[in-house]
Amino acid sequence: MWKGFAAYLFGSRYEKAVKNGLICLFVFCGLRQAEVSVRIAPGILYLMTGAVTIGAMWQDLSAKNEALAGKNLFMLPFSGWRLTASYVGALGSYAVITRTGILLAVVLAVSPWGMAELTGCLICALYSILAAALIYGESRKRRLIFLWMGGTVLLALWLSGTWLFHVILFVNSLAAAFFLKGMDAYAFYEGEGFRFPVFGTASVWAGHKPGKGILIWNYFFRYLWCHKNYLINLVILWGVAAGLPLFFGQTEREFVLTIGCSLLTLNTPVCILLSADPDLEQAVRTLPGQRMRFVLPYGMFLFACSLAGDLIFLCSFWLKNGQGHISDVCLALILAGLGSAGSVLMEWYFPIRRWKTPSDLWHHPRKYVVPGLLLLLTGIFWVLF
Repeated sequence: MWKGFAAYLFGSRYEKAVKNGLICLFVFCGLRQAEVSVRIAPGILYLMTGAVTIGAMWQDLSAKNEALAGKNLFMLPFSGWRLTASYVGALGSYAVITRTGILLAVVLAVSPWGMAELTGCLICALYSILAAALIYGESRKRRLIFLWMGGTVLLALWLSGTWLFHVILFVNSLAAAFFLKGMDAYAFYEGEGFRFPVFGTASVWAGHKPGKGILIWNYFFRYLWCHKNYLINLVILWGVAAGLPLFFGQTEREFVLTIGCSLLTLNTPVCILLSADPDLEQAVRTLPGQRMRFVLPYGMFLFACSLAGDLIFLCSFWLKNGQGHISDVCLALILAGLGSAGSVLMEWYFPIRRWKTPSDLWHHPRKYVVPGLLLLLTGIFWVLF
């Protein structure tokens, strides 16, 4: 069963695991050759490892997963805990290899670590995988699990510099595995357990009566409201926009504004609307006249999201430097317009297909195309003029 789930996630020959392993190796070697050195406390390292792993695991658990799409799987003659162990183990391996592995490659390359810290990272990843699965499956006991997790994390971080850290997390991992063993495997079935709505237009359109042009805007706003993780990511991006000027120091003004407004177009959740919902894409491409009725409002929606982040960035930049110009707003308008137009064109002509989990969408290399082109174009403009 584990091989079946792993083959579904990584490919029949585990080619995705090999590809991500090579990426981690190249990132590690590149940073080592660059001789970048950053001092990171062990507690921060463990906290980052756990946060990335539990976030990736929750995202994969709550997504529409074809691996458990059919109930016929539950009719096979085996005990439920074997299915639970196989499913959680395969998803956990996928989360660690595709997300946590890249983080570890970066931090291990820029900061010296010993075997104790590396072991602590692996135990953190294991505990995060089991805790995410337990929280997802035990919806009725979620508050108790949160309290248990919170106490464990605080105690572990307090003792992060000692060997007791490893013992506490390992014992709690065994306890989480014990509780998972007694859980009904149906808890992970997409129609049975608790999940944030991630895909599907039915829940987004529900409650709306047919209207004219305003209906498409209702869809966009309800889409974000129903997809809480997308909305949270958008708010986090605006928070990054507010703090971004602090990282540039006394860098040249034009360079900071150009880099900041270009990077803020890296807005994955709202730029994969068609890729994330194949049913919506099929409807938009099949029904007559949908290209202009959908693509134009979609571009305006992306423009509004990008411009909001750019204006937050500009306000933060002006507060830091004490001056503002109308040319800054014009630059933000131009880059937001170019970014939204490029994102819509990429989504219309080059949609992401054949993805397995939402992480394939969120971390697809296509998301770097539009910000990269904007940086290239603005760089050429500043060099020539």
